[in-house]
Amino acid sequence: MAAIDISRTHALGKEEAKKRADQMLVKLQEKMGIKGTWADDVFNITAPVTGTFKVTETNVRIELELSFMMRAMKGTIEGKINESLDKALS
Repeated sequence: MAAIDISRTHALGKEEAKKRADQMLVKLQEKMGIKGTWADDVFNITAPVTGTFKVTETNVRIELELSFMMRAMKGTIEGKINESLDKALS
């Protein structure tokens, strides 16, 4: 089970949502050091946490596993992701 599981519906279509997700991930890379790669419509996050960022035609879902040390920052991480998603998908 993911330590963080955030899902948002959107009406942007898959390509536009993926483009905006990519822009959001670039900002998160700069602010939080997020690393990973795209495999089709899934961004596989490898550091500093592990998880996925999946984009579909109508939904964006982020699932993250946090290390024991990172769990103390769960609220902060969720807040940053929610804030970034709200901006990216609006």
